Amino acid sequence: MKILELIDKTTPFLKQKGVEAPRLQIELLLSHILKLPRMALYVQFERELTAAELDALRPLVKRRADREPLQHILGETNFYGESFFCGTEALIPRPETETLVEWLLAALKEQSAGTLYDIGTGSGIIALTVAKQLPGWNIVGVDVSAGALALARRNQERLAVTNVTWREHDLLPPADGDHVVVANLPYLTDAEMSALPAEVARDPALALRGGADGLDLIRPLVAMTSEHTTRIFLETGAGHADTVSGLLGNVGFSRLEIRKDLNNISRFIMGARR
Repeated sequence: MKILELIDKTTPFLKQKGVEAPRLQIELLLSHILKLPRMALYVQFERELTAAELDALRPLVKRRADREPLQHILGETNFYGESFFCGTEALIPRPETETLVEWLLAALKEQSAGTLYDIGTGSGIIALTVAKQLPGWNIVGVDVSAGALALARRNQERLAVTNVTWREHDLLPPADGDHVVVANLPYLTDAEMSALPAEVARDPALALRGGADGLDLIRPLVAMTSEHTTRIFLETGAGHADTVSGLLGNVGFSRLEIRKDLNNISRFIMGARR
């Protein structure tokens, strides 16, 4: 079977199974099997696929048809220009989180190097991205999941950054001296959890569930901050911005700023004490 023929036959099959962007999905799976950039397929449409290549591709197509996320099948994903390992141990990085990272990096570049705590680090994408961009900073990635931290350590080896340490801890560990906090904690409400798309439901519930109002983890994290937490950057759910701003104001963050994601949802919040 030729490459174009396979793409044309598999695309409607994946579409029937409810997979979004089905042609893109089969092209990415093919690229993975053939170890080629996706665009290279377009100049090889008449190439005959070998029996071994087809045998390797079939189970991957079945997994995708079963709505397993493409990132889990490939074992990696891209974030902020880098390739990260990903898997069932942690949340698949979302593109909107790059907006939070851009904001955080711009803010940290304006001050002397110090310590940043990345709470709920998961696969380590925020901690490692900041560490690579700002090697003078001391980054501490914190997560309650040992499996997530193991994945983060694999990503640290891949990116070859040394200014990150990892802590298995529930939310903010005891911190000496001034520091900055960033957190993309679970914020889905119970109602949202009951209506997840099939792919999202494959992420660990620990990385998604935020309780009845979505703030079961954000609320205690804010309460744990002290006068030594000079700034905090949070990613939150839709409709949370005003409530979270109020929580930050109540514990002494006198300067607050809210930014929107690419879908015009108020999602990111910064609080500063001084």
